[in-house]
This record gives sequence, C-alpha cells and structure tokens, in this order.
Amino acid sequence: MALFGALTLLNLLLTLGIIRRLRQRPATGSATYPGVLPSGSPVGDFAARDLRQQPLSRADLDGRTLVGFFSPGCDACSEQLPAFVAAARSAAFGPQRSWAVVTGDAESASQYLPSLEPVARVVLQNEDDSLLSAFSVQAFPSFFVVDATGRVVAGGVAVDDLPVAAAA
Repeated sequence: MALFGALTLLNLLLTLGIIRRLRQRPATGSATYPGVLPSGSPVGDFAARDLRQQPLSRADLDGRTLVGFFSPGCDACSEQLPAFVAAARSAAFGPQRSWAVVTGDAESASQYLPSLEPVARVVLQNEDDSLLSAFSVQAFPSFFVVDATGRVVAGGVAVDDLPVAAAA
C-alpha cells in the first residue's frame, strides 16, 4: 500500500511539473511548419502582376489577405485546392483579399486556373520568383493569412492550418 501511495504521489508531482512547463511556453498562435514563414514574420518586398495584368506589391496587403502557393504536378496542392477555393469565396476574404500564386507558365498551371480565377487574384511565377522569396516559400502547397501591416498571422501547409473563420 505504501508503494502505491508513493507511485501516486510521484505521478502527481510529474504531472504538475509538466503543466507548469506548458504554461511557461509562449503561445505562438499557430503551429510552426518547416519551410513556412512563421506567425509574426514580416512579408518581404515584392512586385508582381496578376493574370489581369494588375500590379501586386506588399502595399496591396492593406487588409487581411489569404495567400496560397501552388505548383503544377503537386498532389498535395490538388488536394488543398477545394479548401482554398472555399476559403477564398468566404466573406472573410473574397477575390480581392485572396491571392493564388502558381509556379510555372499558363500551360503548366492550367489545371488550377479554372478554379482559382473566379475567387482570387492569380499570379504566375516562373522566372520572377519575387513572391516566393517574399514569403520564403520552400514547400508546396503553402498558405498564409497576412494582416494589413504585412505580417504573417498564420501559415501552414494546409488551409485547415489557418484561422480562416476568424479572419473576418
């Protein structure tokens, strides 16, 4: 009986220690993914044009903006496309506050364009990779919510990683 009591006390002390350490850890607001710009990071400067030849720059991040990066031939990108389209259609963002960046030319990106063009400003990045550099994109797909100051609110490799519902 004494052994059982000692083990119970030890278990309680270890549990309290773990709880204390978890409370001391800073809350980041979202998970951090390798190859994805972390929350709070500023987006770098960039200059690009969407498919309608309208310019896009960091200054255009003047409200909460959903940004998605896709690559042709990427299975995970194709899987995330419907979730991105649904988020872009939401009242939280809409077409002016949703940007879709697709690597390659129009022919290679053609699998994404019919879904993306109605709901987002679409940018093709081939030789000029200024948007990829500005967001430090190292993995596809990558998704971000950016605030009006040009800082990442959240980033991830799936649309579900983002606080999309809270973006309104």
